[in-house]
Amino acid sequence: MHTAVPVSTKVRHIIRWVEWLLILHCIFDNLTSPNFEFLPYSYWCLALFVPMIAAPSFTLPTVRPLNYRRLYIALNMAVLVLAGFARIGTPGLTSLVIIKACLLLPRLEVVATAAISYSLILGHFALILPTIADEIRTHDLEIYLDVQKNFTRTAVSVVVDSIFVILLGFVFAAEQRSRRQAERLAIEVESLATKLERSRIARDIHDSLGHSLTALDMQLSLAERYSYLPASQPKLQTALTKSKQLAAQCLAEARQSLQTMRDSSFDLMSALRTVSDQMRPTFLLNLQVDLPPLPQQLSYQLYLMAKEGLVNVQKHAAATKVSLSIVTIEDQIELTLLDDGRGFETDAATSGYGLQGIKERSHLLGGKMTIDSRQSQGTQLQVIVPLNKKEQPVTVLETAITP
Repeated sequence: MHTAVPVSTKVRHIIRWVEWLLILHCIFDNLTSPNFEFLPYSYWCLALFVPMIAAPSFTLPTVRPLNYRRLYIALNMAVLVLAGFARIGTPGLTSLVIIKACLLLPRLEVVATAAISYSLILGHFALILPTIADEIRTHDLEIYLDVQKNFTRTAVSVVVDSIFVILLGFVFAAEQRSRRQAERLAIEVESLATKLERSRIARDIHDSLGHSLTALDMQLSLAERYSYLPASQPKLQTALTKSKQLAAQCLAEARQSLQTMRDSSFDLMSALRTVSDQMRPTFLLNLQVDLPPLPQQLSYQLYLMAKEGLVNVQKHAAATKVSLSIVTIEDQIELTLLDDGRGFETDAATSGYGLQGIKERSHLLGGKMTIDSRQSQGTQLQVIVPLNKKEQPVTVLETAITP
């Protein structure tokens, strides 16, 4: 099915102004025609056809079905042909209808419409040439040689034709500007998408692999140190074993990240349990989850923020008890991480890449991150992101994981 050419509101207005201008020219041209007053019923015919010609100018059915558009062009052209048979001149209007056909119809139908219309106009003109000659002889040639009237008609025609060409030029210029602007916007969107994707990959690498690779580096450093001490073979073996476990963990996390991007099988609760098991030797962790079914990417982003928060507690807080809560309250998801650790200065709360990554993720989800921490009194990290109100919450799940 053929679709019409998309036309902006500005172009529609320009086409309408052109059509109204040509209709005014049509009225003036007929009223100043040398033999118009001698034609029978000439004023009545002009009064009848002008509204019929002007009516289609109020719409341009670019979103209508093809048959409707065909009928629209056919009625336009039929009115102009009938006006020609009634000896009503329509200068420029036939060309405008052909331009409309170019926007609404397939190319072959446009060519057929133009060929049929101009054939009818030329055929009718050939038929009435003898009548015109009789009128000239009957009403005297002098009426056709009125210099002032002919000059006025010609001057008006020149002005109208100039405006017609200028407005059509505006149409094409507007479309070209719109196309160039669309191309520039497409390039900007592509560039922005690339930057966002790079930032996302950097955060994912840091949050999923960063702490594991850091721990692996520390264990390998210990293994290297113990390798020079013959009496430290048991410690060397322990360091190597932990290094192997960490390397396997890095590989598993990389696979999990790739799997999350490719399919929809990510389970937030299972992933949080895995992180909790990793934290088991460090502190007591109380986990509470009360969430509706969530999109995969939202679940994964919540997981990464919770994991990074727990890793920060493990590295820096020296806490013995930690509480992680991810719940829905009205139309929001609230992720709260509370520990009883040493605390820190909140002025430097987002200086590290980990907390900065949590803050960026929360902003990308349309939410915010807040931190409340005091020396020797623990820290509370809270992330609030909006939730689709159409989702319904599921059963609350609470677990307590002890070392």
